Formats: sequence, C-alpha cells, structure tokens
Amino acid sequence: MSPIQTKIFFCLLFFLYAAVNLSAQPAKNKVLKMAAEHRGPIIDADNPDVLASANQSGFETGQVIKLDGIYHMFVNEMFGRAHLDMRVAHWISADAVQWKRQATIVNSIPGRTATNPRSEVWLNTIIFNETENAWNIFYVAYRAGDSTKGEISGNDYAGHIWRARSVVPGKTGIDGPYADMGIVLQPDAQSQAWEGQQAVASFFPYKAGRTWYGLYAGHNHIPRGPWPIGMAFAEKLNGPWTRLPAEFNPLKIADTFIENPVVSRLKDGRYLMVFDSFGDREIGYSLSADGVHWDKETRVKVQSPGNSWAEAGDHSMRTPLCAIEEADGNFTVIYTALKKINNRKFYAIGKCTLAWK
Repeated sequence: MSPIQTKIFFCLLFFLYAAVNLSAQPAKNKVLKMAAEHRGPIIDADNPDVLASANQSGFETGQVIKLDGIYHMFVNEMFGRAHLDMRVAHWISADAVQWKRQATIVNSIPGRTATNPRSEVWLNTIIFNETENAWNIFYVAYRAGDSTKGEISGNDYAGHIWRARSVVPGKTGIDGPYADMGIVLQPDAQSQAWEGQQAVASFFPYKAGRTWYGLYAGHNHIPRGPWPIGMAFAEKLNGPWTRLPAEFNPLKIADTFIENPVVSRLKDGRYLMVFDSFGDREIGYSLSADGVHWDKETRVKVQSPGNSWAEAGDHSMRTPLCAIEEADGNFTVIYTALKKINNRKFYAIGKCTLAWK
C-alpha cells in the first residue's frame, strides 16, 4: 500500500469510529474488578512439569485461549537465566488451575550476542487462521546490543516478528509442530521514530471488521524512553503488514509503560485489551468500540491483600496472558508474576476472575 493509500485508510478509520460510537452503548459506568482469585500460584517452582523440564526461572509473556472447553497456554519458559534463556512451551488444562505441559514449541539459539538474531524468543500470539485452515503463532526474536557500536550489550535490540504455522491442518493441529513461515514485521525504512532501538518488541494481531490489525511495541534504550505501542494493518493475517501513520502511532493508552497487549472480542461487540502496566499487583486494560480507537488505560488489582504472593512494585506483577469471557460473563485471567522463594526469584503463574462492577 502506497503512503497516499495509507493516509486515505487512516482517515476512513475516523469515519468508522464515529459510526460505531453512535450505535454502540457501552456500560461506561462499569469497570472490571476482581471477583475471585486462586490462593497462591497455579504453577510454581515445585510443579512436577516445571521440575521435569528444568525450568529454572519461570514464565513470561504468551497467550491462553479456550478451545472446545480446554485451556491452551502458549507461554515463554525462562529455562535458565530470567529473561535471557528462553523457549516457547504449550500447556493445557481443563479448569485453568491444574496444568499439564505438552511440548516445547520454539527454542532459542543459545549464546546471547550481537550477532545472534534468535538468542531470545518471546511468544505473543496463538490464533487460528481460517484462510490457511491452520494455527499461527507470532513471536519476537532479539539480538543483544553491540558495545563496539555504543549499544548496551545487556539489552534487546532489533526485534523481528516471526510467524509460524501448524503443520497439521485444522483446529486439531494446535498441538503442533509449527514451521516458521517468515518475518512479518521488523526494523526497516517504514519504522517510526518512537519505535526506538528495541522494536519491533512484540506483536499481537486481531481482526476488526474485514481488516487485520496488529499491536506492536517499541522502546528506546539510549536515551531511555517510554514503552509505547502502535498499530499496523493488513488484508490477510500473513501480511503484508503496514504501519498506521505517525499521526496515529503510538497509541495514547498509557502515559509511560504498556507491554505485551492481548486483545479479545467481547460478546457485546466491543474489544478488550489487557496488558502489562505499572501498578502494585495490577494489570492494565483498555476498551474499544471498533478495535481501532482505544480508551485510556484502567488498572485493576489481581491479588488481594490477603493473597499477595507476588512481590510488590511496578514490575513484579508481569504479564496477563488472557482475559477469557466465560459463559457467566466473567473473565478468566491468567498472568505471570515474580515470587521470591528463599531469596530465589521465580516468575510463577497466577489466576483470578474479573467481573463488571
């Protein structure tokens, strides 16, 4: 799509937004509040499958979906050093509490250097593509900084978003294996100034109307900047993907920090985005009438004072993996959070239920 066509598309989005808002009647007086919670983590360091798979540091980022009554969790396991030694694993559960590890889906290439573009792999999305009759996963792969070029060697640089597709066709192919199909978004001539040196830092595609949209993230290390997200769009899930114009990006959802957004379509037609945000034992969420224009973030507690097993602070509560709208209208939320065990750090997995109040 040419720059002029992109501008025209961008303008049409605002007409669509106005039309949708005239017909939509969201419950503006209601917010999500915690209605129930599991006592302590649902997957901790002493879980038999954690021990059997030699997962040393826990979990971070991914997505949980519900298929035919079974919960499927595609999540990053930090098998060695936290946030450095990464692999993508598949777990399943009948009740979102008792989980069983199924398989490793994607491995990183050991050796975090400036010349290894897959030293870390971070899964963002699992989604069924009707056009291909196959499951797609999207994950980001980084290299380390190059200190000889003034980069920070311990930071992530030049994220590339990979798409992989299930080898077995149909929805039964969710168990894998998955084959890489190529890179769908990366630093290039179309990159925008706000994306910084880490971008493309995550990617979550979803469909609104006839268009696919993708939320993608960025961050500037030097000088240190905020953690914003922007949007891209495509006619097909497999792309090609085009960034929305800089007049639209980045989104004004959070002032400083937003990471790893997960979007779902609600039964009332709206879109719900949950994400890692600032806040003590809180996650952030945003609502949209059309899937394009998003409200300012609202934060919600996912642990009560009597069940605060996660460490305190902005970055101890990590990433929500889902907000699944159940038959009763409440939301199952699975999330990762930092827990200290005898001075050892382990990023465990927790669960709570949110409801409109």
